[in-house]
Amino acid sequence: MTDPIIKPLEAVIAETRRQIEPYVFKRLESRRPKVPGAKIARTITVTSGKGGVGKTSLVANLAVCFAKAGRRVIILDADLGLANIDVVFGIRPRHNLTDVINGSLNLEQILMPGPHGIQIIAGGSGISELAHLKPDAAQRLFDQMKFLEDKADYLLIDTGAGINQNVISFCLAADQIIVITTPEPTALADAYGIIKIISQNRSEAVVSVIVNRVENEQEALFIQDRLESVAKEFLKFSIRKMGFIPQDRNMYLAVRQQTPLLLFSPMSPAAISIRELVAKVFNENLPETQDKGITGFLSRLAQLFGGETKP
Repeated sequence: MTDPIIKPLEAVIAETRRQIEPYVFKRLESRRPKVPGAKIARTITVTSGKGGVGKTSLVANLAVCFAKAGRRVIILDADLGLANIDVVFGIRPRHNLTDVINGSLNLEQILMPGPHGIQIIAGGSGISELAHLKPDAAQRLFDQMKFLEDKADYLLIDTGAGINQNVISFCLAADQIIVITTPEPTALADAYGIIKIISQNRSEAVVSVIVNRVENEQEALFIQDRLESVAKEFLKFSIRKMGFIPQDRNMYLAVRQQTPLLLFSPMSPAAISIRELVAKVFNENLPETQDKGITGFLSRLAQLFGGETKP
């Protein structure tokens, strides 16, 4: 005969197990070996047709926002030759990707710590060699970058401005591309130019547009609607309207202080807008493919750079 005290106790234990099971599962899942080729990290390339539109500042602040939300973030400074993500964070890299390419250091040794657990891979003036790597050097680099798959939820790639081959390659290889522009006609024309090249080379690419330094939401929507309609009419290509960042003097002051805006003035208008952008990224549905994540990113990148590597 069942003890009348034990039966209620069993019910309490069962209910407790039901409540904590999702949290225990998440913890156990994080300890399991990763399945080779599975999508673990999302790769996001942030680019612009024109320089000086706030691309690197956006990358830094997106990273801070993701990290403060508990996500593991790695920034790859792919502005080959003019890398400066370290300047935005106020840190000085002792090493960069050149040291990995020449074999003197591994990728883990050049990772720089940033705020809230962000990790940064610095570029450098010698990295333009990336497009002309010998097969053994390319294989060494891509083998090292595989290490990142288990280290990040988001890999943010800060490209250079313009439409050179390096910029386009990093765009085409990523899961998602964010094009940032400002209301100036030259910035809009250059943004359309890079969207055009992406659409011609990867019709299924996911491209989102952010308009920076706008006076109000109406101005941002007008610009995004124009880009969207032109892309549909002439390129037969759809872009996503991700949002906008208002003109905010605090952003200028933050850059001068070499501190991301989300840390310098977290309640400023631009900082609030950036948090709204990140919420959209979290909830955005991307087309499912079998080669996402950093492994898929490296595979596409190797092909785009013309290497015979096997990432």
